[in-house]
Amino acid sequence: MQRVEAKRVERAVRVLYRAAAAVGLFWYGLAALPAHSAEEYPSRPVRLVVPFPAGGPTDVVGRLFAEKLTAIWGKQVIVDSRPGASGTIGADIVAKSNPDGYTILFGSTSTFAVNSVVLKKLPYDIIRDFSLIGLASNGPHVLMVRAGFPAKTALDLIALAKKQPGKLKYGSAGAGTIIHMSAELFKHQAAVDIAHVPYKGGAPTVVALLGGEVDLIINDLSVVLPHVKSGNGVALAAAHTSRLRPLPDVPTFAEIGLPGIVASTWFGVAVPVKTPPQVIARIAAAHGQVVQREDYKQRLATLAMEPLILTPEQTSAFLKREIDKWQKVVDAAGIKID
Repeated sequence: MQRVEAKRVERAVRVLYRAAAAVGLFWYGLAALPAHSAEEYPSRPVRLVVPFPAGGPTDVVGRLFAEKLTAIWGKQVIVDSRPGASGTIGADIVAKSNPDGYTILFGSTSTFAVNSVVLKKLPYDIIRDFSLIGLASNGPHVLMVRAGFPAKTALDLIALAKKQPGKLKYGSAGAGTIIHMSAELFKHQAAVDIAHVPYKGGAPTVVALLGGEVDLIINDLSVVLPHVKSGNGVALAAAHTSRLRPLPDVPTFAEIGLPGIVASTWFGVAVPVKTPPQVIARIAAAHGQVVQREDYKQRLATLAMEPLILTPEQTSAFLKREIDKWQKVVDAAGIKID
């Protein structure tokens, strides 16, 4: 099993570097774009498919991204919400669309890294059928308990869990979601046994935590922050490489001796793999402008997110690490969803 997955990751990297080379037409000027292609695209509205429900984090950031693309291109970028089946319905629509650049996928960690290692059957191959343009933003994850919970620090929580194996419970937004995977990463790295209670979405998970149905959650900073500020929740650790600006007093997992716990909900842009390189480069050019815009960065900050500004090679390396990380979590936890 591990040998098969290792080969899959290796193949993923090779394909991603081919995509990076195409995107590099813009980034590094390694080839000249045919004038007619560069001038004509886009000549009409572009559809940005968001494979998750309206109002959720992917939809909110996707609409922000579409707004900035519209401003850059002078052509409307229309958000098309196609939720369902952990984001696979919308992704499949894009995979099977005409590869002309007028149907773009705006997906998340689940879309690009988790689903391929968790779900047994996918109607597409995220590596074979897509070219990744780049990453759009990142929402670091935070470990939170409710106010009044006995554990006052992450180390206290780990000690409590080890004294009572299987008794503590964590909530997730559903089996196989990135929130589920982040908690399993915590369990694996901390060597604790905590029971999983899945809910239908992130909001019910927070309600369950504050109501005492579960003892902890690991969720996006954007979800956790309002409850920490209100005093109803207590942030114990950040699953990030550095302390988070909105929570400067909350240590990272690395600071408490668990550097392997780095997790986030990130968002990216992709097109069908047969999209012409000239069009991919054109989209990459606009993507690069969006993530560098100050108004985009400022709006992300209000959402407790940050832009991800990476070169194509860095993007490929980032995605490889993510796929490899979540594959190890899946193997350790024995997660597989039909």
